[in-house]
Amino acid sequence: MKRVRKQFAGITAWALILAVPSSGQLRQAEEQTITGFRVPTYDREGNMTSQVFGDRARILPNGLVDIVELKMEFYGSNTAGTTNRNVEMRISSPRCLYHRGTGIATSDAPVRIARENMVVTGVGFQWFGDAQRLEIYNQAKVVLKDIRRGAETELLP
Repeated sequence: MKRVRKQFAGITAWALILAVPSSGQLRQAEEQTITGFRVPTYDREGNMTSQVFGDRARILPNGLVDIVELKMEFYGSNTAGTTNRNVEMRISSPRCLYHRGTGIATSDAPVRIARENMVVTGVGFQWFGDAQRLEIYNQAKVVLKDIRRGAETELLP
């Protein structure tokens, strides 16, 4: 029962983030902070495709949401098209600002993207939610895992 309440609280928190009046309509005294939230995203068939987690989100008077300890998970699909809940990619950053109107998150903080065979790190990013695209602006580094094994077999006669 505690887990269900926590999940419901996370969904309620995200609804609050999206529903609170935007720019200029909040007074400083009306800033709201949400802690420990989780926001799932589902496809048309009801399969979970991704989740956003955060330790804290503070809704600012200018319509931005300041998120601390952002974590995003993206799930793959099996051949039948249903989500198999295997995490295909994780994105994490200690802080970002999310603009509710545009669905864009920006940050000058470090960012880490992890997949099964690749890790990308950098500093400063912009996330475009609709396109599910992340741009890293500084110190980008890509580390590929197990690439040697495949390259050696292709180079041998």
